[in-house]
Amino acid sequence: MKKIIHLDLDAFFASVEQLDNPALRGKPVIVGGTGKRGVVSTCSYEARAFGVRSAMPMAMARKLCPHGIFLPVRHERYREKSREVRRIFTRYSDIVETVGLDEAYLDVSHYPDAVPVARELKERVRAETGLTCSIGLSYNKSMAKIASDLKKPNAFVIIRPEQALHILKDLPIGALHGIGKKSQERLKQMGIHTVRDFWRLPLEKVVRMFGKSGYDLYYRARGKDDREIVPNRPRKSHSRETTLPENLYDRESVARVARRLLEKVRNQLSDEESPRTLTLKIKYADFTVHSKQRTVREPFPDWSKILEELLDAFDYSPGIRLVGVGFSNFAKRSEPAYEQLSLPLGDEWV
Repeated sequence: MKKIIHLDLDAFFASVEQLDNPALRGKPVIVGGTGKRGVVSTCSYEARAFGVRSAMPMAMARKLCPHGIFLPVRHERYREKSREVRRIFTRYSDIVETVGLDEAYLDVSHYPDAVPVARELKERVRAETGLTCSIGLSYNKSMAKIASDLKKPNAFVIIRPEQALHILKDLPIGALHGIGKKSQERLKQMGIHTVRDFWRLPLEKVVRMFGKSGYDLYYRARGKDDREIVPNRPRKSHSRETTLPENLYDRESVARVARRLLEKVRNQLSDEESPRTLTLKIKYADFTVHSKQRTVREPFPDWSKILEELLDAFDYSPGIRLVGVGFSNFAKRSEPAYEQLSLPLGDEWV
């Protein structure tokens, strides 16, 4: 039987800010865009008590928590602390899959007893970095993540195979990875609020509703997940976006923002990464999002020229509140160029 650890750093960005400034401990810290149109990146659990959540507009967060402490994002500092944590957990397993800066899966099946290993890992993260993490230990990835989510923050939860269905049955349907807010609303309209309710749906109906991912959801709801941990998973995209202080209504104003973002994304690329696709994302004043992308076959294209062509494809008269630029579809520098892909210009963001 496999033994999988899911490690999740608690309220990571906010916790780093509280670590660096002890005066912030125990206070509602909200990290994100500090402008009037910014978005919450992470908030402390003290802020969550007021209803503040990640991805919430800062304006709403200020209304819910007017006495909160609002701080800008410090990406470099968070990456530094993330590397510290990684140096710790890679001592315990060579089979590690990281998810962003604050999550990781570890295969610890090689230990006869993984429980003391997981406890030691948790204690070392706290002792060596000053950060707390939630640890879930179970027999597959899905159940390990559910375990770490059960008693946050600073959780340590073990789910054994014989406990899985009992724990799953009363969880809200949103606890299953892959069921987002829109799907939750759709399921609630069908009277499906918990995982046990979800069990009533036959496999064929779940697949009709969710497509191929329906197979995974159907079995994860029953505690089954045969996914392997994928070590050193290559990054699928690099992107940067910014919410504008005020709506912009003309191409050139938006273009200046997009050009700066392109330069920042270029600086994120390693020497080995050669992107083939550039995507330009636009969020209008009414919050609708559109994106257009271009995939090229030559290894060293003029991305600035391609960005200008993508900019020509948008209507700016309704007002633009957010601009994003991203690279994806990577090839190694040594790989030969390949044929042009036919990609639709749609509402997809990478």
